Amino acid sequence: MSQTPVKVPPSATSYTPATQDADLRSQINSLLHKEGHVTKIQDTLLHSLDAHPTNWPSAVQTHALTLLRTGEVTTFPALVRRVLEDVRHDTANGGGGEMNGASANGNGSKNGTSNAAEGGGSLAMPDAVVEAVLKTTRECLDSVCEVDDSSTAG
Repeated sequence: MSQTPVKVPPSATSYTPATQDADLRSQINSLLHKEGHVTKIQDTLLHSLDAHPTNWPSAVQTHALTLLRTGEVTTFPALVRRVLEDVRHDTANGGGGEMNGASANGNGSKNGTSNAAEGGGSLAMPDAVVEAVLKTTRECLDSVCEVDDSSTAG
């Protein structure tokens, strides 16, 4: 546990992006940085991606290069937007499994070009990688946060 854990109210579980407490988020982020947890989370992500047989980083890189080479995108901001959009699209179509083919509708991108043809099946991040990073993130948050039950007692 952190030397001085951040007291988190039980109501924080129902926060949305519109209602989240910016000061609470800042305190948590500050402790995560100070105590080296951000590096731990990043290391877990990199290790999980490198260890996973799908080679997701290369699939994303190949997709990005294909978009540039075909002229579908011509600027870096457009490339980032499009790659993120395609990753979200494949994720929404349930493509986070073992990346063994194209997305659910048979092609992974808008213009009919299969992501599988671009070198990697689905562009969704593999479920096993997501689970490993979430596990580490939860552990890190548990070490810097404490749910403050005193505000609901009485």
